[in-house]
Amino acid sequence: MAAPKHDDSVFTRAWCVFGLVVSWIVGIGTLLAGGICVYLEHRDGAPAHIVLSHMWREILPLGLNILVTLLNDSMGYVHTCSLRWSLHREGKLDFNSNLRLLTAAKHNRANGLIPNAVYLIGIVISYGSTSLIFLSLNPELARLLGKDYDHADTNGVHINAVAVITLGAGFLLQAIITNWALVETHIPTWSSNPFDVVRACIIDENDGHRVEPRIGRCMMSVHLAMEDAKACIPRPRQKPMVTAHRHVRRILILLWILPVLAGIWGGGVYGHLMSDTRNGVLGRSWSLLPVFTGKTDSNCSTSQCTDGTSVVNVGWSANGPAGLVGSVFLIMAFQGGVTLSLHCAELIVNLSRDEKVYRELIGHRGTNGHYNSILAAFTSWRTLFLFGLKAGVHWMFGLAINLQYRLGVNMHPPQIFYFAAFSLAAAVFGLLLSVLPSKGYLPASYGHIQTIADVVDEWADSGSMFWGDKSTGDFAYTGTSTHRLKQPDERVSYGGPDDYNRHSARIRLSGVPTEMHNLAPTPPPYSPGPWPDAQPSLFPQWAEQAPQAHGRSSHTSLNSAFSGTSGFSGYSGYSAQSTQPFLHGHYGG
Repeated sequence: MAAPKHDDSVFTRAWCVFGLVVSWIVGIGTLLAGGICVYLEHRDGAPAHIVLSHMWREILPLGLNILVTLLNDSMGYVHTCSLRWSLHREGKLDFNSNLRLLTAAKHNRANGLIPNAVYLIGIVISYGSTSLIFLSLNPELARLLGKDYDHADTNGVHINAVAVITLGAGFLLQAIITNWALVETHIPTWSSNPFDVVRACIIDENDGHRVEPRIGRCMMSVHLAMEDAKACIPRPRQKPMVTAHRHVRRILILLWILPVLAGIWGGGVYGHLMSDTRNGVLGRSWSLLPVFTGKTDSNCSTSQCTDGTSVVNVGWSANGPAGLVGSVFLIMAFQGGVTLSLHCAELIVNLSRDEKVYRELIGHRGTNGHYNSILAAFTSWRTLFLFGLKAGVHWMFGLAINLQYRLGVNMHPPQIFYFAAFSLAAAVFGLLLSVLPSKGYLPASYGHIQTIADVVDEWADSGSMFWGDKSTGDFAYTGTSTHRLKQPDERVSYGGPDDYNRHSARIRLSGVPTEMHNLAPTPPPYSPGPWPDAQPSLFPQWAEQAPQAHGRSSHTSLNSAFSGTSGFSGYSGYSAQSTQPFLHGHYGG
């Protein structure tokens, strides 16, 4: 019977294409708006301005950060799917989730090193522009800093044409590469569900590389992916993510460096203020939004104190095109490290989500056969929390260091410490997801493709799948079913090299619904074609029957098999089922 088609997630694809179209429109529209602002500035001799209160001038960048995050994530999902299936065709797809901008595919130009670097630049300048578009001049702050200004400069909020243009350029850089990846990559399934991805990797015969389920590893987690098949006793708690994926520890280091550097930055700026500097004002206010009332405090240990927010003026002039461009890119250079850290944090969240979906096999309802990736993202507290962190951290960074009209670059110590607190929340969040162990006897996978393929022995087209004990006769093994199964016994070892369940081998490749299979343990007739694991060395009694049934020796029956590594666990072997040689890969766990 032909293998059923896997979920193609039409709605998810339509949503991503819609987001890409919106990104094109916003990017082009923003570029045009920036060009109009340049024209008006050249015509009138002064930047265009709008009437906007101080509070809205500080809050509006938060709304822009939310919009940027929505569009960036929408385009990023397309880029993620493109990378996933490009790695699969190269035999290097170890996990369902990957570091998108730090992982390159050799044979897909849209996911190469240079496009990834350009994509990262697009993300950085799109986030960095949001806090630099609306420039205001506070007359009280200008007076305290001893800066000259015209009364007309305080009228409304001035539009920074350079920041508007860079915002549009950031969107378009991402949109170009995303569109390129969408056109160049064949994507078998748009679903982010690890089960949909693994099933597509198993049954898709058009990509030159196919995942081959390995028998005897039903109780071996991703932590044992490099070891030979062996019988294992089920454990009620699984090892955490930090020991499953080699990139997680590096990401945690990067996440924890950010609040440390932010704390040093804030302490240095505050210490500079206390050194009686003339280009700063020591304020008493620790409000979330910077305030400048101009009321001085006579009881002051430095040159001047107010009841407003502390500020240090860097002295980088914002006058003229050169000063604006220099100020914008100076701030964006600092923001690059923030953007890279939060991008890497996506991997931890995605690995955690993959494991949550996978562990639904032992839940009361089992797995959901109708998975909507967009709905799953909007209902996942992990994804929503990271979404809020990305928008909030970038917004707070814009408050910590910003550009004031006629005054140049200012740094605010209270907001720097708040930025450090937001960054610390991101670091703690990533640490908790990484070190908390998974509960239940189901071997942990964290989206590891080969591990899921080894654990799932029966695929269901409709309804839910459950995992548990399926021991029959002399074989102690676990697997999946459309019916609820009892949990394994901690006193029994499951799997191992001698646990060759013939019926399970056929189901893994056929994809036929579980209710259509006969679970009797009687061995099927010998067939060299569809049997990827029919190794005569393990089952000599069948090897003796094979030459008689087909009139040729066991050596001849292996002539159509190919050897090599699977690309997921580093094991080598042969398969008589695939019509293409295995591609060499590596283990990324």
